Amino acid sequence: MNLDRALILLLASVNAVSGFAPSFTSRQTSRVVTGSTLFSEEAAAETPAAAVEEPQSTFDTQIYVGNISFDTVESDLRAAFQEHGTVTKISMPLNRETGKSRGFAFVTMTNAEETAAAIAAVNESEISGRTVYASESLPKEKVAEGKKKYQAKKQRNEGSKIYIGNLNFDTTQEDLSAAFAAYGEVKDCFLPTDYDGNPRGFAFVSMAEEDAAKAIEELNGTELDGRTLTVNKSLPKGEKASPKQIKLYVGNLSWGTEESTLRELFEEYGKVIDCYSPVDRETGQHRGFAFVTMDPDDALRAADETDGYELDGRILRVNEAQPKGYGGRANDNDGYDGGDAYDESADDSWGNDSY
Repeated sequence: MNLDRALILLLASVNAVSGFAPSFTSRQTSRVVTGSTLFSEEAAAETPAAAVEEPQSTFDTQIYVGNISFDTVESDLRAAFQEHGTVTKISMPLNRETGKSRGFAFVTMTNAEETAAAIAAVNESEISGRTVYASESLPKEKVAEGKKKYQAKKQRNEGSKIYIGNLNFDTTQEDLSAAFAAYGEVKDCFLPTDYDGNPRGFAFVSMAEEDAAKAIEELNGTELDGRTLTVNKSLPKGEKASPKQIKLYVGNLSWGTEESTLRELFEEYGKVIDCYSPVDRETGQHRGFAFVTMDPDDALRAADETDGYELDGRILRVNEAQPKGYGGRANDNDGYDGGDAYDESADDSWGNDSY
């Protein structure tokens, strides 16, 4: 009896264990599936949020500002532009030698509306005593096309631009305007200056086309303040210049400056037709100055860029050379005056390396 009872209990236990195992496995599987499902739902809930998030766009159109005074600082530009919106960035390249502005800068506003408003307001306005020009900074391929349209519009509004060379350094803007006003309305009169604010010996006057033609005919070769004027039409950069060439006077050269070095410097601005460094007959050494001949447009650009440039430790003096006697000053510069009223005999540093 006892043996039969023990056998019955053993079979019952085996059946109980067999019935429990599948149930346990089923519940575990259910839990795993449920957990996986929950994890998938959470991941799915997060994924759409990341997908719909859009990066913020940054407005990066720049405004080009040209003809800036060398004395202009960043705060001057900021003050002029922030009246028309929020200025987010200003980039103003500096001259490595002087630490001053190179004459242009780039300004970035917050959006297109502020950019357009700033350009309209600042263009042809005055900053630090100079008339600046503002426009949207464009890719190189669009610059040429835009410049042609701008020049055409400017010519319609301002007429023709006249170049006046060999000016007396004491001639003022008022004096020059008065001389040209006899032939019509003077729309603009500009006398370029060097880093120290001294006149460069040439100027530009804008008049109606017919008035400009008459002024050129009447004033070219006439005398103003003791100097014989050179008056002709100023051509846009890149346009074919007249056959006449301009000889530039390059003064304050170091004894160690080679003629080839000087030629290379000026070739950056156009074709150098001739480069000549007078030498001392006794020593055979160059005399501290030279003459560079170029086409008119190239010569004017070269003079503007290289006057005040440091070469071999000396600060160059560059301007248009004039036949001896034009300025009433005698020197021995190969029959030409330097045009910068510089007297070699009065400066012991002339032609020396101890500047």
